Amino acid sequence: MVSLVLIWLFFTGFFVVAYFKKDISFIDVGWGPAFSWLFFSFALTSFNQLGWLQYLVAALVFAWSLRLAIYLHGRNKKKGVDPRYQELSKDWKGHYWINAYFRVYMVQMLLCLIVAAPIIVVMLSSESAIDLISIIGGIIAISGLVTESVADSQMATFQKMTPKPGKFCRIGLWKYSRHPNYFGEIVFWFGVAIVALSAQHGYLGLIGPVFLTFLLLKVSGVPMLENKYKNHPEWPAYESQTRVLVPFPR
Repeated sequence: MVSLVLIWLFFTGFFVVAYFKKDISFIDVGWGPAFSWLFFSFALTSFNQLGWLQYLVAALVFAWSLRLAIYLHGRNKKKGVDPRYQELSKDWKGHYWINAYFRVYMVQMLLCLIVAAPIIVVMLSSESAIDLISIIGGIIAISGLVTESVADSQMATFQKMTPKPGKFCRIGLWKYSRHPNYFGEIVFWFGVAIVALSAQHGYLGLIGPVFLTFLLLKVSGVPMLENKYKNHPEWPAYESQTRVLVPFPR
């Protein structure tokens, strides 16, 4: 219960900062660190002794959250308020910031808790030893982290080379996938969930990446981005030549 209060304080704190910044999309910067904070919250309140299994998950999650926070902070600082949130809020009725708190910040808190299922499973487990399964999961998670890092770097390079909007990125991983960053994200969390299989009831950790995959492919990731380009003259060719997710030639 104390852990849940701490994670609630984290998201509420980001909401307060967003309120004074007048930018609800500030939550994007907090998404990654929220998972590190969740781990820290459980570490503070857990009766189980931390071992190598917990430290492995901590290292993976801290590396992922730090990279994501730095990347999103740099990206959002140049963009201002994210247009996605402007689109989301245009039909809100009632007080704007009350809506923002419950519809954005509290919803994201709940999503965080679901996606973080492998972290929670590991932190609640008395099992603390690393075995072959957790090593394999760690390698998969690292490969996913490298993939999304490379994809984000290649996209940043493309945007600098092509300041004029309206072109589709076709360099590096983006030549083979329309969303290689999402692919890396999914691989990372499945890797963490495989690590969690070494813990008691570790299979419950698979809830996180399965739910994340559903969100990215069917709800807030791919559909939101691709709907913007359906009427683009180059879209049919780009869609037919490039896979949705897995960066592999057609």
